[in-house]
Amino acid sequence: MLLILIIAFSLAFAFSHIALCAEPLRSELVEKMGPLKFRVVYSFIAIGTFAPAAVIAFTNRHLGPVLFVLPRWAELGIALILMFGAVLLIVLSLATPSPISLIPAKPEARGVLRITRHPMNMGWACFGLAHLAANGALSDVVFFGACFVFVGLVGAWHMDRRRRREGDDRLADFFRETSVIPFAAILLRRQRLVLSEFAWPMVILGTATWACLIFFHGRLFGAPLL
Repeated sequence: MLLILIIAFSLAFAFSHIALCAEPLRSELVEKMGPLKFRVVYSFIAIGTFAPAAVIAFTNRHLGPVLFVLPRWAELGIALILMFGAVLLIVLSLATPSPISLIPAKPEARGVLRITRHPMNMGWACFGLAHLAANGALSDVVFFGACFVFVGLVGAWHMDRRRRREGDDRLADFFRETSVIPFAAILLRRQRLVLSEFAWPMVILGTATWACLIFFHGRLFGAPLL
């Protein structure tokens, strides 16, 4: 029963999160309800589906068949690297918000946006992948895969699609010079990494947060890493 609840709430969160952002449904709902009421309902549904999924998954881990098990060195290495990237992307997204997001921002590839134009989404996707590497049971795969990896990646795609449909000419160069997948635009030489543009106090904060999560992971979440 608990496994079914984790799966049901996780899929409900992922489906509702994406469906309510999809066009033309989103525009129709905003037109009928108004932007503020739509955001309230959207937030209520998101919290109402994610919170029970998270609580049940946290208090009842590793339910269902084990789908895969990585060697300890691979599991730990992948998880630590991805979590470092996740924390930095999420923290830096607060210092340099993307013009694709709801927060008004200048359409300029700068700082962390040179790495990905969706640092918040990619941060949560990395968070999900990090925990998938270390948790191969069905309940873990569904929860982290649906709520973080799927929503992070598909959510970024939805935002790009919506903003492209709006036809804002100011974003044309930004789309062309950046990528969704971290470092893809840099590897394709459409972009370059400029370390001087980073908010270094936030980098230090993110690194310290990552270190604390590693050392206190056992006390905080009951699963020691080291």
